[in-house]
Amino acid sequence: MMFEFAPIKRSKVCIHILAYFIILASGYQSNSQNLIPGYDFYQTGLSDSTALSLKTSTQYSGGDYFKVLDPMVKMSFNSAYARGYNDGAVWKGKGVTSEAHFGIQGKKGIISYTLQPVVSFSQNSNFDLANVGSPNLSPYNYQFPVGGGIDYTQQYGEGAFAKFHLGQSEIKLNYKSFVASVSTQNFVLGPATFNPIIMSTQAGGFPHLRLGIVPTDILIGKRNLGKLEGYLMYGLLQESDYFDNDQDNNNRYFSGLTASFTPSVVPSLTIGFHRTMYKNTAFFEGKDLIAPIYVLDDGVQDGNVISVNDAFDQMAAVSIEWKFIDQGFRAYAEFAKNDFAGILEPEHSRGYTLGFEKNVPLKENRSLDIVYEHTNLSRNHSYLWRPTPPFYSHSVNRQGYTHRGQILGAGIGPGGNADQMNIRFNKAKSQLGFSFQRIEFNKDYLVINLPAEEFHDVEYSIGTFYRKNLNKIDITSELIYSMNLNRYYAEDQSNLYFSLAARYKL
Repeated sequence: MMFEFAPIKRSKVCIHILAYFIILASGYQSNSQNLIPGYDFYQTGLSDSTALSLKTSTQYSGGDYFKVLDPMVKMSFNSAYARGYNDGAVWKGKGVTSEAHFGIQGKKGIISYTLQPVVSFSQNSNFDLANVGSPNLSPYNYQFPVGGGIDYTQQYGEGAFAKFHLGQSEIKLNYKSFVASVSTQNFVLGPATFNPIIMSTQAGGFPHLRLGIVPTDILIGKRNLGKLEGYLMYGLLQESDYFDNDQDNNNRYFSGLTASFTPSVVPSLTIGFHRTMYKNTAFFEGKDLIAPIYVLDDGVQDGNVISVNDAFDQMAAVSIEWKFIDQGFRAYAEFAKNDFAGILEPEHSRGYTLGFEKNVPLKENRSLDIVYEHTNLSRNHSYLWRPTPPFYSHSVNRQGYTHRGQILGAGIGPGGNADQMNIRFNKAKSQLGFSFQRIEFNKDYLVINLPAEEFHDVEYSIGTFYRKNLNKIDITSELIYSMNLNRYYAEDQSNLYFSLAARYKL
């Protein structure tokens, strides 16, 4: 459930109802992840041990209980343009953005639940948008699609607005290894820290059903082969108010399959497979429930027969993560496909992420963390002889891989490339860090339309963050200066981002 309303213009209520039921079982294991500065939402890390690949934002204690969750408030400020990464349902436009997270949690027998909504307010001041690239595009939507459209909102209209979202809420049934949940919470697929390609926390959580098994030992006789977890997911994606005026294509049916395995002979190694699919809900058929495993036959859309590979728009990835806990080190990689190709063209429509984290012990119970990640989502040269849509965009579903105007995958967007490094100095009750980031936006559009060196749309950012744990309050602050060269392939702009957050420990 999500309510959005402009204080003066209108009130709007959007109620999401999801009721997809299936026979096959896959699922997830919830695990808590720390809210840290420098990475605006939840990060995976060396301490993660409760899930293999699917990282969610909620953890439950053992035994029956009820508690009020620690409330958190946060204020953010952008000086020149909208900027925010992995911040879920909160939109950080130009000016001041405030948000409050609160709720309750409990467990009774095999049923557990969390109600943790977020309320936010965005000043949403105007800033220079790109010139309208097509008369059919809203001026607030992204103006540089390549080979298809995308519902990728650059500004949520004019004027301040408030927003209510159910946030990290869910109700879950957990019986032995089997899990079933209905939820609006965010989740991450794979091991990446900053730019997970298939599923991140860039957009707000969408209503979804997850069925499956938590990490479970696979036994053949007395031999333990390792741990396996698997998930089937079904959800509902919505279009933003700034894409088109066609009411018949506002909703998309989402389904996904993810499975991960950790062999007993190498318990620090995890190999994962992830697949997500989406199509207009107007063309949903019962057989689509098993589409993440196998697409039965061709689809029909707008009166036309669509081939098996295009009945859905779909993405897939394999990931690998290797943790060396004693050495405080982990390395990971994700190789993703935005389209399908045979063995002759494995590079067609590919993207990838490579990264590592290293913890270095220092004197007096202090330590140093070094985190680096590189992501490449720009097209390979196969686009020269066959259609190659940029990541998160395709021809069948014109809204692309988005929910309410924000990308479900990496926040750097279609055709984006990024490098990010964080350095953190840790003490018992405080953390000081520095962040360095480079993002090249939509290189695919540049190559096709503006093949000249001087037009690269590249943002360089440097920042610092600090967190202090007090007896009853955790305080976090962050400051980032960004220089966007050739923003929207036009002119240089700089932005100063500042945030201050406080979490009260009940």
